[in-house]
Amino acid sequence: MSTSPRGDDHAARRGSRHAPAPAAADEAAALAVLTGAGAGDLLAAALGTAALPPGSWRVDAVHHRPGDGVTVGYAVQRAGVVEYLLASSSRSCPRDVPRTLVATGPAGDVVVWRHPDDPLLPALRRACDPALLAPALAGSGPVTALDLVGYRPLRRAVVRAECDGVPWFVKVLRPADGNAADVVARHRLLAAAGVPVPHVARADDDGLVVLHALAGTPLLEALVAGADVPLDDVLAVVQALPAATLDLPARRPWSARAHSYGHALAVRPALAERAQGLADAVRRGLRRTDAGPVVPTHGDLHEGQLLVGADARPTGLLDVDTVGPGHLVDDVACLLAHLRAVRPPTPELLAVAAAWTEQAGGFVDPDALRVRTAGVLLSLAAGALPADPAEPHDEAERLLTAAEELVGGVYASNR
Repeated sequence: MSTSPRGDDHAARRGSRHAPAPAAADEAAALAVLTGAGAGDLLAAALGTAALPPGSWRVDAVHHRPGDGVTVGYAVQRAGVVEYLLASSSRSCPRDVPRTLVATGPAGDVVVWRHPDDPLLPALRRACDPALLAPALAGSGPVTALDLVGYRPLRRAVVRAECDGVPWFVKVLRPADGNAADVVARHRLLAAAGVPVPHVARADDDGLVVLHALAGTPLLEALVAGADVPLDDVLAVVQALPAATLDLPARRPWSARAHSYGHALAVRPALAERAQGLADAVRRGLRRTDAGPVVPTHGDLHEGQLLVGADARPTGLLDVDTVGPGHLVDDVACLLAHLRAVRPPTPELLAVAAAWTEQAGGFVDPDALRVRTAGVLLSLAAGALPADPAEPHDEAERLLTAAEELVGGVYASNR
Protein backbone atom coordinates (compact mmCIF):
# COMPACT_ATOMS: atom_id res chain seq x y z
CA MET A 1 0.00 0.00 0.00
CA SER A 2 1.72 3.14 -1.20
CA THR A 3 0.74 6.78 -1.02
CA SER A 4 4.12 8.38 -1.67
CA PRO A 5 3.81 11.18 -4.23
CA ARG A 6 5.12 10.67 -7.74
CA GLY A 7 5.77 13.05 -10.54
CA ASP A 8 1.21 13.81 -13.92
CA ASP A 9 -2.64 22.23 -17.39
CA HIS A 10 -3.55 25.18 -16.70
CA ALA A 11 -6.29 27.40 -15.16
CA ALA A 12 -4.43 29.22 -12.40
CA ARG A 13 -6.66 30.78 -9.79
CA ARG A 14 -6.60 34.56 -9.57
CA GLY A 15 -7.06 36.90 -6.67
CA SER A 16 -5.30 39.08 -4.16
CA ARG A 17 -4.07 36.03 -2.29
CA HIS A 18 -1.73 35.07 -5.11
CA ALA A 19 1.70 36.35 -5.98
CA PRO A 20 2.28 38.01 -9.37
CA ALA A 21 3.34 35.83 -12.31
CA PRO A 22 7.08 35.18 -12.15
CA ALA A 23 9.31 35.82 -15.15
CA ALA A 24 11.43 33.02 -16.58
CA ALA A 25 14.49 34.37 -14.76
CA ASP A 26 12.57 34.36 -11.48
CA GLU A 27 11.57 30.74 -12.05
CA ALA A 28 15.18 29.76 -12.73
CA ALA A 29 16.20 31.51 -9.50
CA ALA A 30 13.43 29.75 -7.58
CA LEU A 31 14.52 26.40 -9.00
CA ALA A 32 18.11 27.02 -7.93
CA VAL A 33 17.02 27.91 -4.39
CA LEU A 34 14.51 25.10 -3.96
CA THR A 35 16.90 22.42 -5.22
CA GLY A 36 19.98 23.82 -3.47
CA ALA A 37 21.47 23.08 -0.07
CA GLY A 38 19.61 26.00 1.50
CA ALA A 39 16.30 24.21 0.99
CA GLY A 40 17.15 22.21 4.12
CA ASP A 41 16.55 25.29 6.27
CA LEU A 42 13.13 25.75 4.70
CA LEU A 43 12.22 22.12 5.39
CA ALA A 44 13.47 22.35 8.98
CA ALA A 45 11.27 25.41 9.57
CA ALA A 46 8.25 23.59 8.16
CA LEU A 47 8.92 20.63 10.43
CA GLY A 48 9.45 22.83 13.47
CA THR A 49 13.01 21.71 14.09
CA ALA A 50 16.23 23.69 14.45
CA ALA A 51 18.06 21.94 11.62
CA LEU A 52 18.11 18.79 9.53
CA PRO A 53 21.23 16.61 9.57
CA PRO A 54 23.18 16.44 6.30
CA GLY A 55 21.92 13.59 4.12
CA SER A 56 18.55 13.41 5.86
CA TRP A 57 16.67 14.92 2.92
CA ARG A 58 16.80 14.81 -0.84
CA VAL A 59 15.04 16.38 -3.81
CA ASP A 60 12.60 13.79 -5.16
CA ALA A 61 10.72 15.59 -7.94
CA VAL A 62 10.60 18.96 -9.70
CA HIS A 63 7.39 20.28 -11.26
CA HIS A 64 8.01 23.37 -13.38
CA ARG A 65 5.06 25.13 -14.98
CA PRO A 66 6.46 27.99 -17.07
CA GLY A 67 4.68 31.22 -16.24
CA ASP A 68 3.33 29.88 -12.96
CA GLY A 69 6.33 28.77 -10.93
CA VAL A 70 8.22 25.81 -9.56
CA THR A 71 7.14 23.13 -7.08
CA VAL A 72 9.69 20.74 -5.58
CA GLY A 73 9.01 17.53 -3.65
CA TYR A 74 11.40 16.30 -0.94
CA ALA A 75 11.82 13.01 0.89
CA VAL A 76 12.87 13.79 4.48
CA GLN A 77 14.00 11.09 6.91
CA ARG A 78 13.49 11.69 10.62
CA ALA A 79 13.74 9.07 13.36
CA GLY A 80 13.56 6.27 10.82
CA VAL A 81 10.40 7.64 9.19
CA VAL A 82 10.30 9.20 5.72
CA GLU A 83 8.06 12.24 5.36
CA TYR A 84 7.21 13.93 2.08
CA LEU A 85 7.23 17.72 1.90
CA LEU A 86 6.66 20.12 -0.98
CA ALA A 87 7.72 23.72 -1.51
CA SER A 88 6.23 25.90 -4.22
CA SER A 89 6.79 29.32 -5.74
CA SER A 90 3.61 28.87 -7.82
CA ARG A 91 1.45 31.94 -8.14
CA SER A 92 -1.61 29.67 -8.19
CA CYS A 93 -0.84 28.44 -4.67
CA PRO A 94 -2.84 30.30 -2.01
CA ARG A 95 -0.91 31.80 0.87
CA ASP A 96 -3.56 31.47 3.58
CA VAL A 97 -4.34 27.75 3.82
CA PRO A 98 -4.00 25.98 7.22
CA ARG A 99 -1.12 23.53 7.70
CA THR A 100 1.19 25.45 5.34
CA LEU A 101 4.26 27.56 5.95
CA VAL A 102 4.86 30.71 3.90
CA ALA A 103 8.45 31.89 3.73
CA THR A 104 9.95 34.85 1.89
CA GLY A 105 13.52 34.74 0.64
CA PRO A 106 15.69 34.63 -2.48
CA ALA A 107 13.00 32.63 -4.31
CA GLY A 108 10.28 35.12 -3.36
CA ASP A 109 7.25 33.80 -1.50
CA VAL A 110 7.43 30.03 -1.07
CA VAL A 111 4.64 27.86 0.34
CA VAL A 112 5.66 24.63 2.11
CA TRP A 113 3.36 21.78 3.12
CA ARG A 114 3.48 18.13 4.13
CA HIS A 115 1.92 15.56 1.86
CA PRO A 116 -1.01 14.96 1.62
CA ASP A 117 -2.12 18.44 2.76
CA ASP A 118 -2.01 20.01 -0.72
CA PRO A 119 -3.33 23.60 -0.47
CA LEU A 120 -5.53 23.25 -3.58
CA LEU A 121 -6.50 19.57 -3.31
CA PRO A 122 -8.43 19.21 -0.03
CA ALA A 123 -9.59 15.67 -0.93
CA LEU A 124 -6.04 14.36 -1.27
CA ARG A 125 -5.79 13.50 2.44
CA ARG A 126 -8.99 11.46 2.21
CA ALA A 127 -7.86 9.71 -0.96
CA CYS A 128 -4.52 8.70 0.62
CA ASP A 129 -5.98 7.33 3.87
CA PRO A 130 -7.55 3.83 3.59
CA ALA A 131 -9.88 4.41 6.54
CA LEU A 132 -11.10 7.78 5.22
CA LEU A 133 -11.45 6.54 1.64
CA ALA A 134 -13.35 3.31 2.36
CA PRO A 135 -16.80 4.99 2.82
CA ALA A 136 -16.48 6.52 -0.67
CA LEU A 137 -16.08 3.11 -2.33
CA ALA A 138 -18.82 0.57 -2.93
CA GLY A 139 -18.33 -2.48 -0.74
CA SER A 140 -18.42 -3.40 2.90
CA GLY A 141 -14.80 -4.30 3.47
CA PRO A 142 -11.73 -2.18 4.16
CA VAL A 143 -9.46 -0.72 1.50
CA THR A 144 -6.87 -3.43 0.98
CA ALA A 145 -4.67 -1.71 -1.61
CA LEU A 146 -3.90 1.94 -2.14
CA ASP A 147 -1.40 3.42 -4.56
CA LEU A 148 -0.86 7.03 -5.57
CA VAL A 149 -0.22 6.50 -9.29
CA GLY A 150 -0.03 10.14 -10.32
CA TYR A 151 0.35 13.48 -8.56
CA ARG A 152 0.74 16.95 -10.00
CA PRO A 153 1.03 19.24 -6.97
CA LEU A 154 -1.67 21.93 -6.76
CA ARG A 155 -3.39 20.44 -9.81
CA ARG A 156 -4.59 16.85 -9.55
CA ALA A 157 -3.86 13.33 -8.35
CA VAL A 158 -4.94 9.79 -9.21
CA VAL A 159 -5.14 6.97 -6.68
CA ARG A 160 -5.75 3.30 -7.42
CA ALA A 161 -7.63 1.57 -4.62
CA GLU A 162 -9.04 -1.89 -4.03
CA CYS A 163 -11.98 -2.84 -1.83
CA ASP A 164 -13.55 -6.31 -1.59
CA GLY A 165 -11.30 -7.34 -4.49
CA VAL A 166 -12.74 -4.65 -6.77
CA PRO A 167 -10.34 -2.04 -8.25
CA TRP A 168 -11.25 1.66 -8.37
CA PHE A 169 -9.56 4.78 -9.63
CA VAL A 170 -9.98 7.92 -7.56
CA LYS A 171 -9.31 11.32 -9.10
CA VAL A 172 -8.51 14.24 -6.82
CA LEU A 173 -9.29 17.55 -8.50
CA ARG A 174 -9.40 21.20 -7.50
CA PRO A 175 -12.92 21.97 -6.27
CA ALA A 176 -12.52 25.75 -6.35
CA ASP A 177 -12.40 26.05 -10.15
CA GLY A 178 -15.10 23.53 -11.01
CA ASN A 179 -12.71 20.92 -12.42
CA ALA A 180 -14.46 18.02 -10.70
CA ALA A 181 -17.90 18.92 -12.06
CA ASP A 182 -16.43 19.40 -15.54
CA VAL A 183 -14.67 16.02 -15.49
CA VAL A 184 -17.82 14.26 -14.33
CA ALA A 185 -19.87 15.93 -17.07
CA ARG A 186 -17.35 14.87 -19.74
CA HIS A 187 -17.38 11.23 -18.60
CA ARG A 188 -21.16 11.14 -18.63
CA LEU A 189 -21.39 12.82 -22.04
CA LEU A 190 -19.01 10.31 -23.61
CA ALA A 191 -20.50 7.29 -21.86
CA ALA A 192 -23.96 8.24 -23.12
CA ALA A 193 -22.55 8.31 -26.67
CA GLY A 194 -21.12 4.80 -26.29
CA VAL A 195 -17.48 5.80 -25.96
CA PRO A 196 -15.70 3.25 -23.70
CA VAL A 197 -14.79 5.55 -20.81
CA PRO A 198 -14.83 4.75 -17.06
CA HIS A 199 -18.22 5.24 -15.45
CA VAL A 200 -18.46 7.72 -12.57
CA ALA A 201 -19.41 6.00 -9.32
CA ARG A 202 -19.24 9.03 -7.04
CA ALA A 203 -18.35 12.73 -7.13
CA ASP A 204 -18.01 14.85 -3.98
CA ASP A 205 -17.88 18.60 -3.47
CA ASP A 206 -14.28 18.49 -2.22
CA GLY A 207 -13.01 17.31 -5.62
CA LEU A 208 -13.00 13.53 -5.02
CA VAL A 209 -14.24 11.59 -8.07
CA VAL A 210 -14.48 7.77 -7.98
CA LEU A 211 -14.33 5.91 -11.30
CA HIS A 212 -14.97 2.26 -12.12
CA ALA A 213 -11.86 0.51 -13.43
CA LEU A 214 -12.08 -0.66 -17.05
CA ALA A 215 -11.07 -4.12 -18.22
CA GLY A 216 -8.25 -4.43 -20.73
CA THR A 217 -4.50 -4.36 -21.22
CA PRO A 218 -2.61 -1.07 -21.48
CA LEU A 219 -1.82 -0.38 -25.13
CA LEU A 220 1.89 -0.03 -24.38
CA GLU A 221 2.01 -3.55 -22.97
CA ALA A 222 0.37 -4.93 -26.08
CA LEU A 223 2.74 -3.06 -28.39
CA VAL A 224 5.86 -4.19 -26.51
CA ALA A 225 4.56 -7.76 -26.74
CA GLY A 226 4.44 -7.38 -30.51
CA ALA A 227 0.70 -6.90 -31.05
CA ASP A 228 -0.28 -5.57 -34.47
CA VAL A 229 -2.44 -2.52 -33.77
CA PRO A 230 -3.19 -0.41 -36.84
CA LEU A 231 -3.38 3.34 -36.28
CA ASP A 232 -6.93 3.29 -37.69
CA ASP A 233 -8.03 1.06 -34.79
CA VAL A 234 -6.51 3.41 -32.23
CA LEU A 235 -8.07 6.50 -33.76
CA ALA A 236 -11.47 4.82 -34.14
CA VAL A 237 -12.02 5.48 -30.42
CA VAL A 238 -11.32 9.18 -30.87
CA GLN A 239 -13.42 9.37 -34.02
CA ALA A 240 -16.34 7.97 -32.02
CA LEU A 241 -16.39 11.08 -29.83
CA PRO A 242 -19.81 12.74 -30.17
CA ALA A 243 -20.28 16.01 -32.04
CA ALA A 244 -21.35 17.61 -28.74
CA THR A 245 -17.67 17.65 -27.69
CA LEU A 246 -17.17 20.46 -30.21
CA ASP A 247 -19.13 22.67 -27.81
CA LEU A 248 -16.56 22.11 -25.04
CA PRO A 249 -13.75 24.64 -24.45
CA ALA A 250 -10.84 24.27 -26.87
CA ARG A 251 -7.47 23.30 -25.41
CA ARG A 252 -4.22 24.56 -26.90
CA PRO A 253 -2.15 21.66 -28.26
CA TRP A 254 1.24 20.91 -26.75
CA SER A 255 3.05 22.30 -29.80
CA ALA A 256 1.35 25.69 -29.40
CA ARG A 257 3.12 26.02 -26.05
CA ALA A 258 6.57 25.29 -27.44
CA HIS A 259 8.09 28.53 -26.16
CA SER A 260 6.95 27.79 -22.61
CA TYR A 261 8.67 24.41 -22.71
CA GLY A 262 11.73 25.98 -24.30
CA HIS A 263 11.92 28.33 -21.32
CA ALA A 264 11.48 25.37 -18.95
CA LEU A 265 14.49 23.64 -20.51
CA ALA A 266 16.47 26.87 -20.53
CA VAL A 267 16.91 26.61 -16.76
CA ARG A 268 19.75 24.24 -17.75
CA PRO A 269 22.22 26.55 -19.52
CA ALA A 270 23.66 23.69 -21.59
CA LEU A 271 20.26 23.13 -23.21
CA ALA A 272 19.05 26.72 -23.48
CA GLU A 273 20.17 27.56 -27.02
CA ARG A 274 18.94 24.27 -28.48
CA ALA A 275 15.60 24.40 -26.68
CA GLN A 276 14.83 27.96 -27.68
CA GLY A 277 15.95 27.35 -31.26
CA LEU A 278 13.70 24.31 -31.47
CA ALA A 279 10.79 26.27 -30.02
CA ASP A 280 11.29 28.92 -32.71
CA ALA A 281 11.35 26.24 -35.42
CA VAL A 282 8.12 24.68 -34.12
CA ARG A 283 6.40 28.05 -34.03
CA ARG A 284 7.43 28.77 -37.63
CA GLY A 285 6.27 25.33 -38.68
CA LEU A 286 2.87 25.80 -37.08
CA ARG A 287 2.34 28.92 -39.18
CA ARG A 288 3.40 27.26 -42.41
CA THR A 289 1.54 23.94 -42.25
CA ASP A 290 -2.10 22.87 -42.54
CA ALA A 291 -3.60 21.44 -39.36
CA GLY A 292 -6.77 20.30 -41.11
CA PRO A 293 -10.38 20.75 -39.99
CA VAL A 294 -11.56 21.19 -36.41
CA VAL A 295 -12.93 17.88 -35.11
CA PRO A 296 -13.59 16.20 -31.73
CA THR A 297 -10.23 15.26 -30.17
CA HIS A 298 -8.87 13.68 -27.01
CA GLY A 299 -6.35 16.46 -26.46
CA ASP A 300 -3.69 14.33 -24.74
CA LEU A 301 -3.73 11.02 -26.59
CA HIS A 302 -0.94 8.55 -25.85
CA GLU A 303 -0.38 4.87 -25.22
CA GLY A 304 -1.15 5.27 -21.52
CA GLN A 305 -4.67 6.53 -22.26
CA LEU A 306 -5.83 3.43 -24.12
CA LEU A 307 -6.71 -0.12 -23.12
CA VAL A 308 -6.99 -3.02 -25.58
CA GLY A 309 -8.61 -6.44 -25.49
CA ALA A 310 -7.22 -9.88 -26.33
CA ASP A 311 -7.63 -9.08 -30.03
CA ALA A 312 -5.56 -5.88 -29.55
CA ARG A 313 -8.56 -3.71 -30.41
CA PRO A 314 -9.16 -0.71 -28.11
CA THR A 315 -11.60 -1.33 -25.25
CA GLY A 316 -11.13 1.79 -23.13
CA LEU A 317 -10.26 5.49 -23.33
CA LEU A 318 -8.90 7.13 -20.18
CA ASP A 319 -8.26 10.65 -18.85
CA VAL A 320 -10.86 12.44 -20.95
CA ASP A 321 -10.44 15.72 -19.04
CA THR A 322 -8.93 17.29 -22.18
CA VAL A 323 -11.55 16.15 -24.72
CA GLY A 324 -12.83 18.95 -26.95
CA PRO A 325 -12.49 20.62 -30.34
CA GLY A 326 -9.10 20.43 -31.99
CA HIS A 327 -7.15 18.93 -34.88
CA LEU A 328 -6.71 15.21 -35.44
CA VAL A 329 -3.07 15.82 -36.38
CA ASP A 330 -2.39 16.96 -32.80
CA ASP A 331 -3.79 13.74 -31.33
CA VAL A 332 -1.65 11.71 -33.74
CA ALA A 333 1.42 13.84 -32.96
CA CYS A 334 0.93 13.32 -29.23
CA LEU A 335 0.63 9.57 -29.76
CA LEU A 336 3.79 9.36 -31.88
CA ALA A 337 5.86 11.59 -29.59
CA HIS A 338 5.00 9.53 -26.53
CA LEU A 339 5.97 6.33 -28.33
CA ARG A 340 9.37 7.87 -29.11
CA ALA A 341 9.72 8.87 -25.45
CA VAL A 342 9.20 5.38 -24.00
CA ARG A 343 12.31 4.03 -22.32
CA PRO A 344 13.95 1.90 -23.47
CA PRO A 345 13.10 2.59 -27.12
CA THR A 346 12.59 -1.07 -28.15
CA PRO A 347 12.69 -2.22 -31.78
CA GLU A 348 9.00 -3.11 -31.52
CA LEU A 349 8.01 0.41 -30.50
CA LEU A 350 10.24 2.04 -33.11
CA ALA A 351 8.63 -0.16 -35.76
CA VAL A 352 5.15 0.83 -34.57
CA ALA A 353 6.07 4.53 -34.60
CA ALA A 354 7.38 4.22 -38.17
CA ALA A 355 4.28 2.32 -39.33
CA TRP A 356 1.88 4.74 -37.68
CA THR A 357 3.72 7.73 -39.16
CA GLU A 358 3.36 6.24 -42.63
CA GLN A 359 -0.32 5.39 -42.05
CA ALA A 360 -1.05 8.89 -40.75
CA GLY A 361 0.29 10.39 -43.97
CA GLY A 362 -2.89 9.23 -45.66
CA PHE A 363 -5.18 11.56 -43.70
CA VAL A 364 -3.13 14.36 -42.11
CA ASP A 365 -0.52 16.69 -43.59
CA PRO A 366 2.91 15.02 -43.09
CA ASP A 367 4.69 18.35 -42.55
CA ALA A 368 2.12 19.41 -39.96
CA LEU A 369 2.54 16.06 -38.23
CA ARG A 370 6.34 16.40 -38.06
CA VAL A 371 6.19 19.90 -36.61
CA ARG A 372 3.56 19.01 -34.02
CA THR A 373 5.33 15.80 -33.02
CA ALA A 374 8.48 17.86 -32.47
CA GLY A 375 6.48 20.25 -30.27
CA VAL A 376 5.22 17.39 -28.10
CA LEU A 377 8.74 15.96 -27.84
CA LEU A 378 9.91 19.37 -26.63
CA SER A 379 7.30 19.29 -23.87
CA LEU A 380 8.37 15.76 -22.90
CA ALA A 381 12.02 16.84 -22.85
CA ALA A 382 11.13 19.56 -20.32
CA GLY A 383 9.42 16.93 -18.18
CA ALA A 384 12.43 14.62 -18.43
CA LEU A 385 14.84 16.96 -16.63
CA PRO A 386 16.17 15.20 -13.50
CA ALA A 387 15.16 16.53 -10.09
CA ASP A 388 18.78 17.26 -9.16
CA PRO A 389 20.29 19.97 -11.43
CA ALA A 390 23.69 18.33 -10.94
CA GLU A 391 22.55 15.08 -12.56
CA PRO A 392 23.07 14.45 -16.30
CA HIS A 393 20.13 15.36 -18.51
CA ASP A 394 20.66 12.59 -21.06
CA GLU A 395 16.97 11.77 -21.52
CA ALA A 396 15.99 15.39 -22.11
CA GLU A 397 18.81 15.64 -24.64
CA ARG A 398 17.67 12.46 -26.40
CA LEU A 399 14.16 13.85 -26.83
CA LEU A 400 15.50 17.20 -28.00
CA THR A 401 17.57 15.43 -30.64
CA ALA A 402 14.54 13.44 -31.83
CA ALA A 403 12.55 16.68 -32.14
CA GLU A 404 15.37 18.41 -34.04
CA GLU A 405 15.50 15.54 -36.53
CA LEU A 406 11.82 16.05 -37.26
CA VAL A 407 12.16 19.75 -38.07
CA GLY A 408 15.24 19.01 -40.20
CA GLY A 409 17.54 21.77 -41.34
CA VAL A 410 15.35 24.52 -39.87
CA TYR A 411 17.37 24.27 -36.68
CA ALA A 412 20.43 22.13 -37.52
CA SER A 413 22.51 25.13 -38.63
CA ASN A 414 22.18 26.71 -35.18
CA ARG A 415 23.44 23.72 -33.21
